[in-house]
Amino acid sequence: MGVLQKLEPHHLWIQWRRMEPERVQASLQAAELCLTEGLWDSAVSRAYYALFQAAICALESRGLRRREWTHKGVHSDFVQHFVRRRKLVPASFAGALPSVMQLRHMADYQQPGVSQRQAERAVRRAREVVTLLQREVFDGPQGDNS
Repeated sequence: MGVLQKLEPHHLWIQWRRMEPERVQASLQAAELCLTEGLWDSAVSRAYYALFQAAICALESRGLRRREWTHKGVHSDFVQHFVRRRKLVPASFAGALPSVMQLRHMADYQQPGVSQRQAERAVRRAREVVTLLQREVFDGPQGDNS
């Protein structure tokens, strides 16, 4: 009936606009709310997506575009552009995306899921990376897009 129903699912990727920083903040807020409520698995899932979305925003802010962002591709591009090349993100954060993704897989697909400590660590890491990107990339100098 509507135009979206006539499109194949892969066409929906092409129609998406760039990732919005507000979406990153919403995911981070959801992670923190889940943590407060003792929803460890959901907190980890939202923390991962806050990181993933923040990495996409950072990459897009520097002119990098992809028809479809894959998890592995975002992880690789983020480390290449922001840790190795630009050195805007400390090397200690290079493993944030894959380590929190591993926790997300535990949270989403394994029993008993993640512990409170793992959830707290994931949300803390997401908050640290998002805060750093906000300061160094989103609010920082935008002049050099190489």
